[in-house]
Amino acid sequence: MSRDNDSPEDRYRVFSRIAPIIMDFYGNHAGEAFHAEDLRRHVLWLDPGIAPDSPGRILRELRLRGWLNYVVINRRQSLYQFRSLGNG
Repeated sequence: MSRDNDSPEDRYRVFSRIAPIIMDFYGNHAGEAFHAEDLRRHVLWLDPGIAPDSPGRILRELRLRGWLNYVVINRRQSLYQFRSLGNG
């Protein structure tokens, strides 16, 4: 099986590993600005076996599911800010 496999089972496995780490990061940085690289490093530190682009993908999925909220402050700098779920 290749590392590029994107089956539903693989997506679920990656989501189930990374989502709790991202939710913890979200809880510890509520209302704060952060760079995508900060989140990526945090996730890779706790789970070094994941693909480097997975934290960003899972972050977007968590927002789509309504589990967390953030806004893009500066796309070029990959700067985001967590918001409460009721705020855009």
